[in-house]
Amino acid sequence: MRYFIKIFSFAKPYKLKIILSLVCSSLFVIMNTASLWMISSLLSTILNPNKTSSVVNINSSKSSIITYLEGLTNNILGSGDSIEKLKVLCIMMLAIFFLKNIFYYLSNIIMNYVNHKMIMDIRNKIFTHIQSLPLSFFHNSKIGEISSITIGDAARMRAAVNDVVNKLSKHPLNVIAMFTMLALINIKMTLYSLIIIPCIGFVVIKIGQSIRRKTIRSSKQIAGVTNTLHENLSGISVVKSFIQETNEINKFKNETKKYFKLIYKKSRLKSITTPINDMIGVVIAICLLWIGGKEVFIYNTLDPDGFIKFIVYLFAMLQPAKKLAGINISIQSSIAAAERVFSILNIKPQEDAKNALEIKDFSKQIEYSNVSFSYEETNINVLTNINLSIPKGKVYAIVGKSGSGKSTLINLLLRFYEISNGEILIDNQSTKNIKISSLRDMIGVVSQQTFLFNDTVKNNIAYGNDNSDNNQIITAAKLANADEFIMELDKGYDTVIGERGVKLSGGQIQRISIARALLKNPSILIFDEATSSLDTESENEVKKAIENLLKDRTVIVIAHRLSTITNADKIIVLDKGKINDLGNHEELIAKNGKYKKLFDAQFGDKHA
Repeated sequence: MRYFIKIFSFAKPYKLKIILSLVCSSLFVIMNTASLWMISSLLSTILNPNKTSSVVNINSSKSSIITYLEGLTNNILGSGDSIEKLKVLCIMMLAIFFLKNIFYYLSNIIMNYVNHKMIMDIRNKIFTHIQSLPLSFFHNSKIGEISSITIGDAARMRAAVNDVVNKLSKHPLNVIAMFTMLALINIKMTLYSLIIIPCIGFVVIKIGQSIRRKTIRSSKQIAGVTNTLHENLSGISVVKSFIQETNEINKFKNETKKYFKLIYKKSRLKSITTPINDMIGVVIAICLLWIGGKEVFIYNTLDPDGFIKFIVYLFAMLQPAKKLAGINISIQSSIAAAERVFSILNIKPQEDAKNALEIKDFSKQIEYSNVSFSYEETNINVLTNINLSIPKGKVYAIVGKSGSGKSTLINLLLRFYEISNGEILIDNQSTKNIKISSLRDMIGVVSQQTFLFNDTVKNNIAYGNDNSDNNQIITAAKLANADEFIMELDKGYDTVIGERGVKLSGGQIQRISIARALLKNPSILIFDEATSSLDTESENEVKKAIENLLKDRTVIVIAHRLSTITNADKIIVLDKGKINDLGNHEELIAKNGKYKKLFDAQFGDKHA
């Protein structure tokens, strides 16, 4: 029930439209009931013009409301012959059916608007919430599953509102209206018809529970299919180079087969619901036909007119009653989808501290004070008691073996992760007390694995700097030694570079990344070995661009090629999450410690 209430929280902004839809649904039910009355009148009055007086005593037992409605109908039809009455009846039926369908259309179209707006709102809320989550969420989640929840489950959630407001306003009202008319016509036979409700209800509840379980499993499985597809497309060059197409095809087929089995079982349950309910309804209707027939022909407790009206309303009631069965199934699927959606929305976002400061720059230093960090899943320290001071305007390099904690040290400064113990200070102000957006705004990152969007060169350079003009973009590109190759592209700065910059070389991608960092003009610049994957010519071009970027900035370099950081003011040597040593290149070589071993392993003693 709590998920059901949460789903309806998305419908609050549209309550006036929902009320209007309910009004139209109510008017539809009134017109539908009136149309059935007219049809039954056609059958009983027009096709039976020579009613005998022998039914007078029977008629006296009718409900006063039924008697009044029959009198009203007779007054409308007038005192003319059968053809005149038929003419009036046809006109009345045409008008009633026209109004009925107008109200039906308005009710549906209003709810369609609400439904599609809800889908949009839910997807926007999920996407907005995802942007506020820490990086750990993305490392622990599959992209395919997040995509499946955002696109698929968000769409399924709105079915609950649609079914409750649109269908549960029409079908129950229809059932109630028909049931009321049945009770007014003959209360004894109406009580017999009550058997329909518990029989259908029992079937619906049991099948609905099973469908809900299968919906949750199938939603997870389609996320697995999506994730397999995404991984394959992202790493298609690796797949082809290792000739793994057949294995990838088999993997994808296995995932789709699992999904097929789940969705087919769910479809079988959905499909069996209608036939079962139909048979229950028909059996009961036939029983009532038999009972009613005996009331008319043997016991004379029901007149033929009343019997005809009863049968018309009975069969009219069966249709919405059967449709109510399908609504529960749809609602159960919506609730299952809501569970997955709120599994994301309930994750606590990364938020600023109360009264967090907004800073544009710093004047003294960045300081790590007794900083330790471990991932929640492992509780094993990645960094332990890090104490470090990086003065403004200096170039500091971080070296160490893979897994020593180099990238983690930087990720904590950017607050991609929250520190387990200790704190990082900028000018003696803890980063926890600085607005996250403010902190990241003064830090520029040029990583080894640069991500470019499937957009123009210009928009990729200007990403994160919406106020930049063409001159500033071109200036940044020139400083990054990127302008020359950009102008050689088909449409220059307006060239769309493809997903992840697939149309560019590695060196070109890096230079656009550097141009992007230059345009941002950050106070602190972080390099995660931006040249390690490039050829010599591209590396030289990128190095020239980096030199333009280093001026008057505080720089932190994660280094794999030690030749690139020999001129750094200080080199931090990390080993198993701890600072093993600190000094400039000459000092560390002289100490003959881990740094010298790393350096010798790359270049040999002659470079020392």
